[in-house]
Order: sequence, then C-alpha cells, then structure tokens
Amino acid sequence: MAKKYKNQQLMAALTIIGAIVGLITLILGLAGIENYAFVDPLLTFNAIVVAIVGFVIVGITFWLGFKPNDPIPFHWAMLLILGILLVVFGAGIWAGVLLIIAFLIGLIEDIS
Repeated sequence: MAKKYKNQQLMAALTIIGAIVGLITLILGLAGIENYAFVDPLLTFNAIVVAIVGFVIVGITFWLGFKPNDPIPFHWAMLLILGILLVVFGAGIWAGVLLIIAFLIGLIEDIS
C-alpha cells in the first residue's frame, strides 16, 4: 500500500512545475541560448547525450507528478533523487530546487 501524504497535491504541483521548468531549461540549453539556470557539470559527455538523458529524467518527473504511485512510488526519497538528477543532467537549478522543496515537505511530514 502506497503512503498518502497530507500535502500530496502541493508536492505533485511542485513536481510538475519543476518538470516544466526543467523542460524549458533543457530546450534553451539545446538552442544555445544562455540562461542562468543551466549548469553543465558533465563537460566530458557530449551535450546531445546529456540532453537526451535530461529529457528522459524530465519525462519521468512529469510521470511522477501526474500519476503518483503508478508505477513510480511517490516518496520523498524519489523526489530527492530526481531533483539531484535534474540538476546534474542540465535541467537547471530551479527545477531541482522545486523538487527539493517537495522533498522537504514529504520528509517533514514523514518525520512528524
């Protein structure tokens, strides 16, 4: 049985907004438009490979936001992992920050 958070709608909304911001940042990064949210820590990889992996992670994040617990568990640990992966694979700092905020809401709710 999947855990139901009290603030699950807020967490899902933050997840979806983070995925939208990540998608926009990835598109701007591929278009070569400089933006302050784009961080490229994987300089050894090809930019196209990083963008493809970033699009896959954004897709998984959308999936998690629109269909919680089906099949990806909507858990605070999953939000932390996806938030870190969004930042690492070029979806931007703000996308990761939104998922980290959702992670903190879930963690605080789980602790109390």
